[in-house]
Amino acid sequence: MPINTPLPPTSTDSPASDLSTYTTTEYAIDLPASWKQIPSPESRAVTFQTDDGRAGLFISVDFYVIPPDKAQATAERLVNSRLADHEKQAPGKVEVFHRGSQRHSQGQGLEMYYAAHIANEDVVMYLVYVMPRRVLNLTLVCKSDRAEAVALFKAIHAHFRPRLS
Repeated sequence: MPINTPLPPTSTDSPASDLSTYTTTEYAIDLPASWKQIPSPESRAVTFQTDDGRAGLFISVDFYVIPPDKAQATAERLVNSRLADHEKQAPGKVEVFHRGSQRHSQGQGLEMYYAAHIANEDVVMYLVYVMPRRVLNLTLVCKSDRAEAVALFKAIHAHFRPRLS
């Protein structure tokens, strides 16, 4: 059973492939066996790390009532706040190399994201899902080059399934 999940898991399955599925009432995610869940001090957050320690994944959920006309502003505030935190940690050394937003593919929320290289060391990729009753935050930190980090993030994103209702 996963340790300290944001909400009690409904299952931890192992599909026939090398992926383990972590499921909560708010989302499900499939990760390779090389990703291990580590304890998190946050009650609504979960942290995973690769065996080699070169990548970490942080998922959190916050519960708010967000009217549809406020979703864009909420997402922008969250993204800008995260970028400001990076800038405080590494003044003048934060290079955002990708940023955007879109309606969720199932139409019940907004996705906004950025990818940044911090001090030419860590690549940080952040994705926020703003939905009518909650916000899901997904942050990947990698000690690799941009291309590797982007490929890893795309693979993770493809296996991340937020519950939209």
